[in-house]
Amino acid sequence: MPPLPGAGLFRDLAAQAGRELLDVLFPMECVSCGASGKVICDKCAAALPLLLRPFCAICATPGDFARCQSCAESVRQFDGVRAPYRYAGAIRQAILALKYGNIKAGAPQLGDLLADYLSDNPLPGEIIVPVPMHPRRLRERGYNQAELLARRVAAHNKLRYERDLLFRTRQVEPQAGIGSAAQRTVNVSGSIGVSTDREVSGASVILVDDVATTGSTLETCASALKQAGAVSVWGLTLAVAGGESLKE
Repeated sequence: MPPLPGAGLFRDLAAQAGRELLDVLFPMECVSCGASGKVICDKCAAALPLLLRPFCAICATPGDFARCQSCAESVRQFDGVRAPYRYAGAIRQAILALKYGNIKAGAPQLGDLLADYLSDNPLPGEIIVPVPMHPRRLRERGYNQAELLARRVAAHNKLRYERDLLFRTRQVEPQAGIGSAAQRTVNVSGSIGVSTDREVSGASVILVDDVATTGSTLETCASALKQAGAVSVWGLTLAVAGGESLKE
């Protein structure tokens, strides 16, 4: 018997409703210490691993260098990447919970952390754009964590928010399962498009995502935006990982 029209959409809506009901029935606990109330409690938030210099002036990879090897050897498509934290400890746990643990209710707190960082550390940009997710993966997860963060960042900093400016032209393998920087670049190469009904020529864009590892996803997005006429593209993420975190 063929599936009923709209059955897939109904299943997606039911799954989303189930996730939101779980958020109500089971209040959040701190990912680090288990205290009730927030995805990161106030005590653990005060101890989050800040991204402090030295780090690469371009991609912000932590290390005692002016530029990391990748940025020294090739010209990046983005103008730079900035983040408040290193990908470790409670912020890493919270990102994984949001990304893979269906802890959508933790997004407002994480989004506010990122919004506050941008307010204190302004970047050139008039448009906030989330890194897009392929529709199939979006249906599976129920939300794009980059969108949830980007909306908070845009609202807090009174910047224009463009959810649909970028789109996935094809589904790629999850970057978290690919350890090599070169393989990650190949995986996402050419996988991003720019909507033709959006004006980006002459604009300065801030790309928002949860974590930057090799920067290949941000670079693919930046390349598409600059080909469409953007004059600058900066990446803004909650955390930046070093080479030891590529398999997380």
